[in-house]
Amino acid sequence: MSSDTLHLEAARLRQAVASETFDDIQTPLADYRRHVEEVLAALPPDAPPPAELVQQVDELLQWALQVARSARARTRDDLEQVSAALGYYHRASLVQTWKLDG
Repeated sequence: MSSDTLHLEAARLRQAVASETFDDIQTPLADYRRHVEEVLAALPPDAPPPAELVQQVDELLQWALQVARSARARTRDDLEQVSAALGYYHRASLVQTWKLDG
């Protein structure tokens, strides 16, 4: 397993996360995980994981978590705005107005 393949899989996963189409992330995530596991399986059983790999995986997962939390916060804000707008809409439909000629 080359590090180039692992970097390519990480880039695919980053692109999927950045697009915020979270339903489509499962495949790139599974591919990345499989490649990381292949790198780890190639090591001797008592060898620790390479520090560079651990750092890359940790940075990628922390970044993905931050993107997901940001998307969730934006969605929550959007829903609050819609809820507030609907509150005004329902109140406006109940108000009676009078037109005075003269």
